[in-house]
Amino acid sequence: MIRLLAAAGLLCLLPYDARAQVGHEPARSPYRDLEHRQELIFFGGQFLAAKEPASVAPKSGPMFGVAYELRMSGPAYFTSRIAGVLSERNVVDPTKLLAERALGTQQVNLLLAEVGFALNLTGYKSWHGVVPALGVGAGVGTGFDKSDVGGFKFGSPFMFTVRPALKLAPRGRWQGRIDGSNYFYRIRYPESYFTKSTADPTVLVPGSSRNLWRRNPGVTVGVTYSYGR
Repeated sequence: MIRLLAAAGLLCLLPYDARAQVGHEPARSPYRDLEHRQELIFFGGQFLAAKEPASVAPKSGPMFGVAYELRMSGPAYFTSRIAGVLSERNVVDPTKLLAERALGTQQVNLLLAEVGFALNLTGYKSWHGVVPALGVGAGVGTGFDKSDVGGFKFGSPFMFTVRPALKLAPRGRWQGRIDGSNYFYRIRYPESYFTKSTADPTVLVPGSSRNLWRRNPGVTVGVTYSYGR
């Protein structure tokens, strides 16, 4: 028993790289060192907008973009990412009767820009050619829109992100990846949505919140060019 405890203690003191090889010959280990420190990622997929009470925020749509990752130390990476979303939103006029209030849709393409950090969960190694990762970031989402007839606009809200990812890392410079992004940002409603101006109800119930945080998922697949030793 004493020998077993001593061996377990010694194993805990070993560096991660050494522990990854325990029980395997180096040539047959499921772990393999990653070859490059920098990654340039091109991705595309779908943005899935969350529902909100007034149904006037940007809707779901295709998204695409580019990201950059730089290994800082160990399994930690600095990340930057910019994504575009082709979207549209509903326009309502709160001064009109309910039957006449909906004025159709207008184009509002989003630009989601952020910086942050990511962590490879298998260290600076792949496991059977796969690297699970988790990233977080903060930035700004911009709709490039102006206030509509009802006073609503998406504007440029602050946002933060949480991003689990799965990297497919065969040998060589080219890799693949799948990201499940979560964009958190705030929607602000104008005062006109709570002001009664017709016999019909207001757009939103008076006294309800004018500011709502929403989680908006995005699922993308990408191609990565890795470089730098």
